[in-house]
Amino acid sequence: MNTIKLHEQISFLRKQKGLTQEQLANALGVTNQSVSKWESGQCCPDIQLLPAIAELFEVSVDELLGCSSAKGLGDICLNIKDYFSALPEKESFENTYRLAALLHEIAVTDGYKKFIPWQQKDYSTDIISSWGLSVCSEPEGSTGRMADSVFFSLGKAFQTPNNSQLYELSITMERFSNLNVLKTMYALYELTIEDFDLYVTLENIASNANLSAEETRHALDKLPLTVKEENGELMYRLEGSFCHMPALLTFLFKFK
Repeated sequence: MNTIKLHEQISFLRKQKGLTQEQLANALGVTNQSVSKWESGQCCPDIQLLPAIAELFEVSVDELLGCSSAKGLGDICLNIKDYFSALPEKESFENTYRLAALLHEIAVTDGYKKFIPWQQKDYSTDIISSWGLSVCSEPEGSTGRMADSVFFSLGKAFQTPNNSQLYELSITMERFSNLNVLKTMYALYELTIEDFDLYVTLENIASNANLSAEETRHALDKLPLTVKEENGELMYRLEGSFCHMPALLTFLFKFK
């Protein structure tokens, strides 16, 4: 019996059901300490309890033990679609990110065939800001996770940029080599990220970036912006198709 899989399954299925360890213990007629030991891998439930546990979680005993044959990727994709279709509005993005973080861990460990070089996380509930930096590059592809961002790149799908694309990339990199441009971009992003309809003044941006109005004005000229006039004053926010750049550039913080 794969006891590691069993204790992970019990913990996962209990949380999925929204049960506390005490509630699970009461439902099965065992002590809280027993459930705690099951989930920590210190011991396994009595074999006679397995059908009751499986029935409570609405899975087969084989699924509880991790012995059932794996579902096809198509079935998994359909289940994911069903799950997200049932979510309330505005909850999809965070749940998508949490799932992406789990997929990052799967890629890093080659499908849990390798050792995880950090304490395993419960991606369904853990505080995102505590996740830190994790990067893995293999011939099959590359993946990185840092706090609020997850990155994937498939090795066999890589295409070398052509000269035109390299030229555009060089222009972009040159733009972001200017410190005031970076300060202005992050200040503007921070001010407007929580409201897609929010625009802010040059003075707001300059104050948040700790720059003069003139320095901020020159930096704004380098950024793709959406601008509107309100009461005779220009208001700014980053262009929507550009709003991924602050998070993407954050990946470079740890690399020198």
